Amino acid sequence: MDLQQVEPMLEMSLACSDLPKTVSGKAPSTFITISVVTPPETEWTKCGQTEIIDSNSDPFYLMTVVFEASSRVSVITRLRATLYEIREKPNGAVMPMGSALCSFRDIVTSPENRLELTIMSADGRSIGGTITLFLWELDLPAPPKNTTIQKEKSVTNSIPRQTSTRKKKALSLTQDSFYKALYCCPISKTYRYPNTDGAIVVVQEIMVESKLSFNLPQQLMMLYLQEEKNWFEELDRLANLNEEYEAARKEVIAEHVKLNATYRATLEFFKNYRGAQFKRSMDKTDKQLEFVPTNLHLQMLKVEENMADGRDASYDIVTFGAPAAHPHKFRHGGLLKLLHNTPEEHQNAIRPRSQVPSAKDASGQLNTIKEIVEQQLDKVVTAAKDYSLDAVKCVLLVLNEKLQEFLITCDTAYFETTYTSYKSALEPKRGAINGSETSSILSAESTHSKIVTPEDKWTFDGVGFVKIDAEERGKPGTWQGMKHQIEDCFEVLQQSVEMLPHNATATERCHATVSSVQTLRDAVNHLHTQARISISFTRMKEEHSNLAFNMALKYRRDVAFSQALTAATCGVIAKLRQCIDQKGFVRQLRTIGMIVHFESLLSTYGEEMGMLEDMTVAINDLNKVTFHVREMSNPEGDPTPTVTGDRSKVIVNVPLSSAMCSKVSAELFHNFQFKVVPIIFSVGLNEEQTLAELIGDTSIQENTNRENMSKLQKYYDLFVHEFSPDDRPKSQSPVTLDILVSSLAHHVQLKSHKNMEILQISSELTRRMNGVRFTSCKSAKDRTAMSVTLEQCSLLQKEHQMDPKIFQHLLDTMRSDGIRRDNVRKNLVHTNKYAFSKMQLRAFPKLYRPPDRTFGKQAAS
Repeated sequence: MDLQQVEPMLEMSLACSDLPKTVSGKAPSTFITISVVTPPETEWTKCGQTEIIDSNSDPFYLMTVVFEASSRVSVITRLRATLYEIREKPNGAVMPMGSALCSFRDIVTSPENRLELTIMSADGRSIGGTITLFLWELDLPAPPKNTTIQKEKSVTNSIPRQTSTRKKKALSLTQDSFYKALYCCPISKTYRYPNTDGAIVVVQEIMVESKLSFNLPQQLMMLYLQEEKNWFEELDRLANLNEEYEAARKEVIAEHVKLNATYRATLEFFKNYRGAQFKRSMDKTDKQLEFVPTNLHLQMLKVEENMADGRDASYDIVTFGAPAAHPHKFRHGGLLKLLHNTPEEHQNAIRPRSQVPSAKDASGQLNTIKEIVEQQLDKVVTAAKDYSLDAVKCVLLVLNEKLQEFLITCDTAYFETTYTSYKSALEPKRGAINGSETSSILSAESTHSKIVTPEDKWTFDGVGFVKIDAEERGKPGTWQGMKHQIEDCFEVLQQSVEMLPHNATATERCHATVSSVQTLRDAVNHLHTQARISISFTRMKEEHSNLAFNMALKYRRDVAFSQALTAATCGVIAKLRQCIDQKGFVRQLRTIGMIVHFESLLSTYGEEMGMLEDMTVAINDLNKVTFHVREMSNPEGDPTPTVTGDRSKVIVNVPLSSAMCSKVSAELFHNFQFKVVPIIFSVGLNEEQTLAELIGDTSIQENTNRENMSKLQKYYDLFVHEFSPDDRPKSQSPVTLDILVSSLAHHVQLKSHKNMEILQISSELTRRMNGVRFTSCKSAKDRTAMSVTLEQCSLLQKEHQMDPKIFQHLLDTMRSDGIRRDNVRKNLVHTNKYAFSKMQLRAFPKLYRPPDRTFGKQAAS
């Protein structure tokens, strides 16, 4: 489906009055369908229908019927409005009450495009009561040339534009290249309601699939494969290991070969995939699709107030199934449990805390400083060749400072411990020579000139300074010896420069520095290489200590993270496009990052406990993601984001059009990058959560909510400190941010039954701090539908003055006839009923229950 098909051209509201009562004397429960036919065609085409309104003789239907740009309607098009009655239980049969016929010419020639028609039975008799049609032609961008409704006025094939307070601006998607490039398969539903001031509010909900669903996981596969390649190279450097560790190295390589093959097969599958752009809920256990988020959609609520001081608004929410490794089951729990416990067969073994993550940080810091040292060494040679002795001395001062940073980093206890461990694992060489001979040989190999050292050297042993002799200090076979060798090499270089006369020629300066610089460079490179090899050896040992478990854990984490990152990127990009021109928005992202709020409706019982554990870790892993925003060099370029980096630091590069970038000052846009601040709040909703509260364990939910309350509090403190009220999103709600934060903290500490206030308050807080909203249950189909529709109606009530009397009616309408029913149909194909039973719904909070006739127990929710 093309985005052009969701573009509304005409919109119709309907109402009835004086409908006859039923046989039992009650007001009827009704809905209306609209069908059209354009002569000379004879077959009627259904264009839409209203929601069902129960027990009302004068219903005003909130849901409108939209005639899209692809509709072939003209003034000669005939329209039929058919009124249906929903009969009372037990069968709840649908029976036609009557219909009314007219042409579009009849409507547009009526005052203010409002036409009232008598309802007639099939035999041509009036049944009593009327149907009123309200028609709006929408303000659109220039229509395509092949559109049936032309811009010019014509009595035969066009509808004239009428000046009316009910005319609204079209919510256009087809004119937006951003949406066309990143989204597809839109579904749209429109509603109108009078607010408390009597003004008409137009509401459109749109749901689109994200093309990133398969694109980003494919990019992650390439990133993972590159990291595997780098690891193979590191393992190859571990030469001359003794028999025990060489066998361990081969076993680790064999497991990574299997992992590499799995990633390559997945990548090949993605490259050849030509199916739908979203993963259906029934496919969540499909091994080939496990890296793809389940049922990922961007849902937009667009609101327009038809009044002088009315404001347009748009609210986005990303819905997707909980990021979890469904194909791998949850017999041993999810990631959170697995990361803190060993498998059952290893319960008696003591698994020490891994030091690899901290070592990776230290190694990364060492790499950065080493590159700076290399640059300074090059500058020494350049200054000697092209400048003066004073210039050389100035560069040496900077070089000394950077060398000290390098050596301080090397003082990390981890490096020396791992290096010693690595050296002890090497295969003893035949005919090995004694230590003093080894020291002299290594010294000769690693330096081009004799090391000059002062007589007295001191070191700090943790208690005080002690004197060490030159022989011990100069041993390159030890970690401390390699560090001291760097210091001595620098002293040789410094003394060589100091001995030069002030008027030394360029040749003399080069002769004094080039050889010593190379010696120092070799010493730095040698220490850096040994550090890398030592870390690789320790990482290999840790992987091998529990190889099968560690590899399974790594793979599971990759699966869950791929789903979480894809959904997060979808939401972040939509937020960037929506708010980039708002005051203070870009400065907020650069200063304190963007909050991404994940709402979980999973229970803490059975398999869903494992899903929540996977989700919690996957969301927390988003802390290592950085978004880099740049301007597209080509206006017609592809806005699809790209992923670089590695598992420990993921970078998402987001290209924006020049038009979007121009909304931000050059100073703010320069090197525009920001982190996301992921938070997750979880409250179980279904009958399984009721069991968990009675006989199970809810600690993961309580701990998760408390921990994330702390994160949200910290973000809020920074937000109110850095940004004045003028730089914050505007809200019509009388409730202030500080009251919301206090209320949320109170509810998080309460131990109450299904406290949905936690989700509702944290969602509102997120929106009012420019955050991105995400909602998940197991499949993002049923429970998610209840939550999203409730959030939308709450937004309309708080921000757009919806009458409380309309709240439940609109909520039921969105659940029964809105886009979430279409989402169910997309996932289940054969039905559009929510997968609930009446027994299940008794355990649901009242505001999370769907209306009658919209649910049935076909599949798990």
